[in-house]
Amino acid sequence: MNLKKNKKLLMILGGIVVVAIIVGNMVSSGEKTTKVNTELVEVIDIIEEVSASGYVHPQTRVNITSEVTAEIIEIPVVDGQRIVKGELLVLLDTVQLQKDVDQYLYSLNEIESRMEGSRATYKQAEEEYERQRQLFERDLTSETAFKNAEYAYLNSKYSFEAMMSQTKQARARYEKAMDNLSKTRILAPIDGTITYVDAEVGEIAPAQTAFTQGKTLMTISDMSSFEVEVDVDETEIIKIALGQEAKIEIDAFIDTVFAGEVIEIGNTAVMSGVGTQDQATNFKVKVLFKETNALIRPGMSATVDIVTNEVENALSVPYGAIVMRSLDADSLARADDSGGLVSAAHAATSDDTLETEEKSVKKNKKEKKEVKGVFVVKEGRARFVPVETGIADQKSIEVVIGVNESDTVIVGPFRTLRSIKNGDRVETEKKEEKDQD
Repeated sequence: MNLKKNKKLLMILGGIVVVAIIVGNMVSSGEKTTKVNTELVEVIDIIEEVSASGYVHPQTRVNITSEVTAEIIEIPVVDGQRIVKGELLVLLDTVQLQKDVDQYLYSLNEIESRMEGSRATYKQAEEEYERQRQLFERDLTSETAFKNAEYAYLNSKYSFEAMMSQTKQARARYEKAMDNLSKTRILAPIDGTITYVDAEVGEIAPAQTAFTQGKTLMTISDMSSFEVEVDVDETEIIKIALGQEAKIEIDAFIDTVFAGEVIEIGNTAVMSGVGTQDQATNFKVKVLFKETNALIRPGMSATVDIVTNEVENALSVPYGAIVMRSLDADSLARADDSGGLVSAAHAATSDDTLETEEKSVKKNKKEKKEVKGVFVVKEGRARFVPVETGIADQKSIEVVIGVNESDTVIVGPFRTLRSIKNGDRVETEKKEEKDQD
């Protein structure tokens, strides 16, 4: 009877063990596995570039304005016309300015005549003064006569000097009127091509002065050399230097890249969208075309890629592999031999130990900081590896410290990279599966 009971007990125990093993296997095999996209760490040449957009302009261009206010009576040139220095561009009405010249000329002639009369009076007074001085020295005239001659001489002298000053002023007004009259013929200051015209016969051309902007009547451009003026964000302007090479792409020239060079960097920031969510701070940068093309036109939109740095044979990972994680000092210190962080658990054996651990956890939470790194696949698990990065291009980023060549890093999907944790089991998604998705 006891033997039967023992056999029955053994059978029950054996069944429990089998069930436990089956359940254990089911639990083990039921661990969540995340499908990820991976790539190998490669050694490549990385070229860092700063991209910006802008418009094509002739390197040399002159805006033509009027220096006198007058009616436009003739425009003998048209947009696109090739002109030479000194050629007539705009002819203004001369009637009023010619009258000003005549008026100032009459005034000048009158003052010059009066000055000559004053000169004669002065010479006469000078001679009388000299005669009275000689007589007075020989006691042949009275002191009163000598003094009267002296005062008359000084008075005529100062009157003559005043007339000379008035004559100079009148001549200056006349010469200014003559200069204004000459400015009714606006001539080309350089050789070039008319690239802009905003003037009509019959309209009044306003004068540009020290206090008024005036109006641009036309623009002359030297079409032999062009540049692109772009806005570079303040976060990237420190990478830009004079002489850096650039690639220029013009929207109108499909599949064509022009060579360029940075020739000017603005020192003053240009603000846009102030007070709005689109507020931006940029700096003007000019890139000169190294080659010419007769089909390039001013105002064409262009994109510039300025080469700011280059590293040969750099360890690189896809830019999307870089993630940020909040880690405390202890987590950063606990790295295994392969570079991955090892998960740790704190055991509490007493109330004092529990209290100490709680204080430690609170302290570590306060000391957590954002760490840049990548997830490396090791033995089927994702291991977070802190890295130091260098320059980057549009696809890859240089890794200075943290990974080795041929390491496998997780590059996606994006949502997975945001949520994946150190130690998670992962499975590399096959390329065929990705393509089907």
